[in-house]
Amino acid sequence: MGYRIKIRAICGPTESESKVGRAILNILSLEREPPFKVHRLTGIFGEPLTILEAEISDDVAERVARHLIESVSDEYILERVERSGSAETIHLRLNKQLAYLGIIQPSEVDAIKIEIISRK
Repeated sequence: MGYRIKIRAICGPTESESKVGRAILNILSLEREPPFKVHRLTGIFGEPLTILEAEISDDVAERVARHLIESVSDEYILERVERSGSAETIHLRLNKQLAYLGIIQPSEVDAIKIEIISRK
């Protein structure tokens, strides 16, 4: 089974990109930051927004996937699984502020979005 993980977080105008990057690093339990794609946008009221995106694959992705799945409830995972052919995707949304402290906590508001994709 092969794993791939996609991560995405929005940095608001008052948030530090480096702190959001650190939050992602903390919850993924990685030793070094994955290469981020940085998208700079303008929000509805003209405020600057930055989107950080990264992908992880191979053995690192499998380890991270297991870590994340074990850190939340089975019910949470079951509610967020999408199956399509031989692929299964789990959609996680985790609290960005708690992630900075290394705490994995589901959240629907101002979240780090993670897709864990596995192929059989």
